[in-house]
Amino acid sequence: MSRRLPSLNALRCFEIVAAQLSIKKAALILNVSESAVSRQVKILEDQLGAPLFIRSHNGLEITDEGRRLALSVKEAFDHIANAIDPFRNERNAVTIKVLPTFALRWLLPRLRTFQERHPLIKVNVHTRLNDMTLNDNDADLGIRYGIGNWPQDCATELYQEWILPVCAPDYLAGHADGETDLAGATLLHPLPDRQDWVTWSEKSGTGLDARGGLDFDALDMALSAAECGLGVAMTDVVLAHQAIQSGRLVTPMRKAVPTGFSYYLVRPPEMRRRREVVVVEDWICSEIEGARELVRRYAS
Repeated sequence: MSRRLPSLNALRCFEIVAAQLSIKKAALILNVSESAVSRQVKILEDQLGAPLFIRSHNGLEITDEGRRLALSVKEAFDHIANAIDPFRNERNAVTIKVLPTFALRWLLPRLRTFQERHPLIKVNVHTRLNDMTLNDNDADLGIRYGIGNWPQDCATELYQEWILPVCAPDYLAGHADGETDLAGATLLHPLPDRQDWVTWSEKSGTGLDARGGLDFDALDMALSAAECGLGVAMTDVVLAHQAIQSGRLVTPMRKAVPTGFSYYLVRPPEMRRRREVVVVEDWICSEIEGARELVRRYAS
């Protein structure tokens, strides 16, 4: 049977705007621009030939037609979700989308402990260079790095990033202590923009030329290069802690500075209804307390 339906994107945008009565909040939830949300709602109104919202200086007010449509659209999307749910693989599995270095240097070393405590919950770790977004449908939780531009009910700050230089114990052997060492050292950059070294140099008051050195695609690669004695890496104190504690890396200058960024645990709002997701989330928040304490020590 042929069906003439409006744009599903427009219906999805309308559903969120109707629930929030705010273009701005809907844009944050959908991780798109406010203009994109407004455009989709306008497209839907034009297709239906009826106003769905009354726009005023006080904000949005939904019309009677909009209220009836919102109820029907929500029920329709719920029916679709319920129809698809039985086809989801491994109901007891929780998929986490994690930045590679965080996975390798923090999450994976602790995951065995979680599996021993909760053998019936399987945790799938997907490592991606791109951050998780609110409309991701291939992950239940994400570890995101940034300034916290997720809705508060969808994100939990794990810890604030502080950075400092690290290198292999014998890399600076034979050099004088202090800034002279770093001025002549090979700088290892976790990202091509080299902003980490610029930030540290400015905030620590250490004059350095950050233009030279070796570029990498991820912090773990720069840390591995530092462990091999190729130079000095700038690192998050939490993600390098295990290597420092084991003696694979040392801190030639114990000057840690904040970057203004943090790591966040994020989740789509509906994931709070799944017991397995809540268990994993609570475990991560409990485990991360050690990272917060470590940051406090470096910051003091």
